[in-house]
Amino acid sequence: MRELTHKHRSRFFAVTLLAVLMALTLATQSFAMTAAKVTVDRDTGGQLTRFTFAATTDADEVVSEIDFLFPKGFDPEQASVKATLLDGLKRIPADYSHTIDLETGVVTVTFNPPIPAGSNLSMQIHNVMTPIAGGTYELPVEYSTTTTGVAGERRSLDGLTFKYKTPPRAEAFSRWLDNQDWVTSWNKVKFLNLFLKPQQFVRAVPLLFAGWLMSLALVLIAFPISIIGGLGTAFMKMAKIPPVRWLASIYINVIRGTPLFLQIFVVFIGLRTMGLRFPDFVSAVIVLAFNSSAYLAEIFRAGIQSISKGQFEAASSLGMTYWQAMRYVIIPQTVRRVLPTMTSEFILLFKDTALFAAVGIFELMLRSQNFVSRSGNLTAYVVAALYYLVITIPLINLVGRLERKLAQSEHGIVAAPSTRRSRRTPDLSSKPDQAATTPGSR
Repeated sequence: MRELTHKHRSRFFAVTLLAVLMALTLATQSFAMTAAKVTVDRDTGGQLTRFTFAATTDADEVVSEIDFLFPKGFDPEQASVKATLLDGLKRIPADYSHTIDLETGVVTVTFNPPIPAGSNLSMQIHNVMTPIAGGTYELPVEYSTTTTGVAGERRSLDGLTFKYKTPPRAEAFSRWLDNQDWVTSWNKVKFLNLFLKPQQFVRAVPLLFAGWLMSLALVLIAFPISIIGGLGTAFMKMAKIPPVRWLASIYINVIRGTPLFLQIFVVFIGLRTMGLRFPDFVSAVIVLAFNSSAYLAEIFRAGIQSISKGQFEAASSLGMTYWQAMRYVIIPQTVRRVLPTMTSEFILLFKDTALFAAVGIFELMLRSQNFVSRSGNLTAYVVAALYYLVITIPLINLVGRLERKLAQSEHGIVAAPSTRRSRRTPDLSSKPDQAATTPGSR
């Protein structure tokens, strides 16, 4: 029994010793070049990318050649190499040459003289075209060393990975346009390259869409509020009580007599200085609603006063009160008459949202400015203009149709297309004595 136990112990020690020796041997082969890592300078694919390789050679090895085996789909045809040895904060240029095998995608860097043992190596491989599909990739690295007593030993570094994301569709399409001959010819025209560069156009469209929605949301919320405020102010302006009329007149004259830009700063800076803080979106809605209410008040007042007094007398003869006559007789006719002018006011209010770029609200104009400052190209402003026109052109056409229908219903004839009119001036009345009721423009 003792002999059997002794044999087992001997075998155990022999196996353990062999395992330790094999582990040391593998470790020496796998980690001959230590602290190795690979990074890329782009976070999305489909573009020229710089690869940075850093490693430290062992104290007993000299590296004479390094091969970078780029995975399938990577194109190093335009690649250039820069190798540097690091000694603390000191950078020492290395003497090297490189070759590129386009069939296999291997970039070979040969050092002459070889890299000394124990050196910190930093290498940059510029202008490698990466595939568009993102993910985690492995970059195999093989190198030749001269170790003490061994010449020309070939070793490898496995497990060096890098990753990047798949670019958005617009970005991927833009990079595809970079390689099109017609785009190159188009961009040779200075004006087209500055204002209508295809690559910048396709990038700007999705990026500015969120700003367009912000501008639209501001006016869609503020305008209904301003209609209510404008109608109430119009009744105050026509009230028989002098203080009420004076209050409405002061409000209308102050708002119409000062720039919207100034009103924005009063709300966003003045009120906050006094301690009244609202979210930016709420503050913007307040400014637009107060501003537009003053203009709509004059529009509604002119529309109400354009209705013949006989309408009031007829309503009174039927037993209606003043407010019943307003609700059922006067207001419906007023709305029909002022609808074209209200639509014009909506258009102007939508365009005025661009002023909020000055106070940091990311509406359409501010997003355009940020895009231009990053790209150095003005195409984003053209895209912004198209976003504005998507709303304004259909509404302008709607105003024209409403005006013609109104003229036909009141005169029995179809009016010719209207010429250019003064800003915010309603076409309310067919009677000469009603011209004095037309509100002024901004």
